[in-house]
Amino acid sequence: MHDASEPDALDLPGHTGVPADSASTLFSASEDPVKQAAIDRSIAAHHTLAALPDVRFATDNTIVTVLHPGFELLDVVGPFHFLAGTGATVHLATTGDTLAPVPSGSGASLIPTLTLAEVPTPVTVLLVPGGDTGVLLRDTQALADLRRLSDDAEYVTSVCSGSIALAAAGLLDGRRATSHWSVRHLLPGYGATEVNERVVEDGNRLTAAGVTAGMDLAIRLVSYLCGDTLARFAVLGAEYAPEPPFTTGMPEQAGTALTELSRDFLAPLEEELRAQPAR
Repeated sequence: MHDASEPDALDLPGHTGVPADSASTLFSASEDPVKQAAIDRSIAAHHTLAALPDVRFATDNTIVTVLHPGFELLDVVGPFHFLAGTGATVHLATTGDTLAPVPSGSGASLIPTLTLAEVPTPVTVLLVPGGDTGVLLRDTQALADLRRLSDDAEYVTSVCSGSIALAAAGLLDGRRATSHWSVRHLLPGYGATEVNERVVEDGNRLTAAGVTAGMDLAIRLVSYLCGDTLARFAVLGAEYAPEPPFTTGMPEQAGTALTELSRDFLAPLEEELRAQPAR
């Protein structure tokens, strides 16, 4: 029997599958007693999860992910999946002047929630994705906004070549950092220290390696904001247990021939992101 005191739709923070403000009808009250019993079980499980001693929700926090033309889609969507379950306000901030959809490098577009220039401070997490990072390096206003937001951000983070943008903005000076393997060696040209690790943490600067490493970064952030139990719960909900059919995800695994082919494929990006000598 449905308890009328319970909400008609799941509205607790931290739901790891469907955000409370999504268009999903999974948790809408039902006349079907079997479905309603399942909804009641889910609501009870959410209350149980929320009551665990080390679980907390980041409901007073703000997470901002930067959207620039040509961003890498998984750099944004992968972390978003995990961070949206924290209860924080999650913004997609466009470097443009309007809220027009921003095209990713793969063609799919995302709709921003506000412009980067109008993001209020302080923010809890600032996340810069990779992709066509040269767009950011040429956007002096965007770099200025990254510096402004980083001043009192709790965590300043990046995925893939997004760390090059952070470094170019002067936000990784003297700090250890990583990036996609094809451009990681460019970090010292911007004053950072190159580290070959999947996620590198130096103070409140967290940088992730290429593309899929953004999910590892986000899981770490969930543990910081909400505790290890919720992070582990989110990993289970996402069935995040990678077993790629080909273990060629790093140059050390891929071998020389495939790595050199990939490096040549990415040569324009590497050249575009190389720090220019002072004139």
